[in-house]
Amino acid sequence: MRTNISIDEAHGYGADEPVPDKLRGHDAAVAAYDTAHGYSGGIGALAKRMSHNPNTLTHKVNPQNKTHHLTLRDAIEMQWQSRDFAILHAMAGELGHTCSLATPVYAEGEPLDTLVRLQMAYADFVQAMGEALLRREVGVSRNQMRKAEHMAAELSAHIGHSLGALRGLMREAPKV
Repeated sequence: MRTNISIDEAHGYGADEPVPDKLRGHDAAVAAYDTAHGYSGGIGALAKRMSHNPNTLTHKVNPQNKTHHLTLRDAIEMQWQSRDFAILHAMAGELGHTCSLATPVYAEGEPLDTLVRLQMAYADFVQAMGEALLRREVGVSRNQMRKAEHMAAELSAHIGHSLGALRGLMREAPKV
């Protein structure tokens, strides 16, 4: 006969130990394995794009392998070639950070379009904050916090892109 025991958060930690406010993210080693094995052409095709031996790459992404290790350069190249940035997000999550795209995908768009998208990103951020604050009596949930953090990062990227678009429209300084 099996017995299951559930311990609530208040009793699962010592008296002086705070309950963690954020769950650890996806493990980076598992993310590397998933990226390599989830590539549309298989790990062999990804290894070829990276100019690696498929067997070596297979060993490097195997979390159980103790002899072959994925270098930072390998991880960057793998993400670049696969366009799967799970390793980056997993590493950031393990360290308590989030990632956002530095330049939005509409980088070649109209400046007015850039301004409208910035306002939309701001509205999304305000909505995420509002949803969390309206229910603050019961406490802000992890999902609400993650959503607000994500929307803040997106807003930051949009601000940077808007400034870049404006900078691109600057006239040349007069020659003296």
